[in-house]
Amino acid sequence: MSSYLSAQSATTHQNKKRALLQKSQTSLSALNLTENILTLLCILAKSHFPCDRGMREVDSELREIIIHLLAFISKGSVKTSDSCNWNPSFLCPAIVKGEIALNEKPPLVRSKYGWFKFAASSISSTGGVSIPSSAASSLVIRETSSGGSDLIRQTRFTEMLAVQIYRIAFLIMKFLCSQAKEAVKRAEELEFLDLAHFPELPMPDILHGLQDQVVSIVTEVSESNGSSTLNPEVERVCHHLLVILETSLYMELCVSQSCDIRPVLGRVEDFCKGLKAMLQAIEKHSSFKPLVRSLTQITTLLYPGLVPSNLLM
Repeated sequence: MSSYLSAQSATTHQNKKRALLQKSQTSLSALNLTENILTLLCILAKSHFPCDRGMREVDSELREIIIHLLAFISKGSVKTSDSCNWNPSFLCPAIVKGEIALNEKPPLVRSKYGWFKFAASSISSTGGVSIPSSAASSLVIRETSSGGSDLIRQTRFTEMLAVQIYRIAFLIMKFLCSQAKEAVKRAEELEFLDLAHFPELPMPDILHGLQDQVVSIVTEVSESNGSSTLNPEVERVCHHLLVILETSLYMELCVSQSCDIRPVLGRVEDFCKGLKAMLQAIEKHSSFKPLVRSLTQITTLLYPGLVPSNLLM
């Protein structure tokens, strides 16, 4: 994924950029390394290291890079039939023996939305994955685009890849939230908000893309499960996605208040409609109740005119 971003900024010449993008490939181990680096950044951010001017410039460049990464993660359309937003240059094949073995196992989450779909696309795009005759144990999605129709097979490996990408998204927002929190604290101490030195934060539309993915995935998984209990691993994935949703809403609240950005009416209506459907779908799972309350609270803070009971009816 980092190579993808490097390729994006390497040149302004379109032909050369296209050639670089065609070579972009990452691996699960590279994504694990990205997660570890972001975890370290979150720890360092808590340590309040003294920053000179040079360090502030590095911080600014770093925030810009990871915001671009967050934007890339959020870009995918949540519609299963819409592949125009998916960039096939992002490839992440199964490489080591363990990954190849996982790539033969059926999926657990079985969602057709967000990175659970796109991760499968990144495997299929390599041309190295065939659809086996025993595909009944896997989730096969027919991807239709202007160029034709392709079969995308989801596996345990593609789901692991999707979860890893969402873990990265969470850590990015956690780091940015800590930076924003420190900036607000300094502003309160000085009784002055210096926007010129306020940390770079993602625009709301970046956060909206991530929010829509989470809402669609969790709603689909919950509605497709008839019982009041989920597979423990699937439950952990849904819980993590709900935490991502909660964090993104807090991040959006911070951005909106700091930059005085007003909510777009159409966005409020669409999001609240989807959120309400998701909350109704997960209400049978008692383990999600604390997050349901938290999501309701932060949503009403973000959209002050919203009545909390309307989300839970």
